[in-house]
Amino acid sequence: MAIPAGWGPSHDEQGNGAFYRPPGGDRSALLQIFRISEPASTGSCELLRMSSARLGDQTPAYQQVSITSVSGSSCELVYEYDSAESHGRRRGMERIVTTPDGNRWALLAAGPSTDAPATRANLTAALDSFRPE
Repeated sequence: MAIPAGWGPSHDEQGNGAFYRPPGGDRSALLQIFRISEPASTGSCELLRMSSARLGDQTPAYQQVSITSVSGSSCELVYEYDSAESHGRRRGMERIVTTPDGNRWALLAAGPSTDAPATRANLTAALDSFRPE
């Protein structure tokens, strides 16, 4: 999976999967990837609706921007919340994709809401290069 130049693995995260952050201890943005463990009978958009509801219950000033069905069985959630790490509002973009072997993965990019185009570019690059092993 493509990560932005200079970014590296972050090992002090809470949550599943692998995390990547900008260099120098900058925690304003991140990329995360994790395998979906829920059964395929629960659709990708339904999983993201459930995730959004949990985030809304647990995250100060959470706002769901959109949930959109994307090609095939993919779905994307876009949301914002207040984040000290991002020095204001943070925008998250999470896409669930299904690989040819039938496994589902979530790829998430987040960063300051004022820099949403960079967050979108990070997610797009990760999606375009994603090849699970």
